[in-house]
Amino acid sequence: MHFLKKHKKGLLIISIFLLVFICIFVFANRKPKRPVTDLEFWIGENVDEVDFSGYVEKFGLFGGREFYGSGYVPTLDGDRQIDPEHCVIYTVTSFPDYSSNKRHVTRITITDPDVTFYGISLNSTHKEFERLITEQGFRITDTAANHHTAKRGKYTVIFTKDSIRINVKVRNLFGIQF
Repeated sequence: MHFLKKHKKGLLIISIFLLVFICIFVFANRKPKRPVTDLEFWIGENVDEVDFSGYVEKFGLFGGREFYGSGYVPTLDGDRQIDPEHCVIYTVTSFPDYSSNKRHVTRITITDPDVTFYGISLNSTHKEFERLITEQGFRITDTAANHHTAKRGKYTVIFTKDSIRINVKVRNLFGIQF
């Protein structure tokens, strides 16, 4: 009891610091709000109840499944699928950990310049991308001549002249190998 009275101020400061840290961590890892968009699914969206039988599956992914957005059809070259020049591909895996039973969209790859989210498209300039994505709470973490990367907690957006990739980090607590 004497210890608490003597260190009350220090414990209060530590408690406030921890509360602020927890609030920042929770905000940073919160799923980005679904924008007005042409996308059929949003990053982190649970798709346990979605019937993908009407979608064309992209083959070759271990540990998950990939689907072309509606209206996008790959061409075949023997056994190989060749992506259309412009398309959207949704990657569906277990989430938040690869050992989870729930299926979520964990990556969206956009090569169609007509698709937008947060006002961003492949037609955006690097400056427009930076401005629009930072308005959504992302921070620019890497800029190069050929790509810009923005992060917000476990969410990443990579913008290049050829594609936009939106990812959410999936944990692998048990070290599952694919």
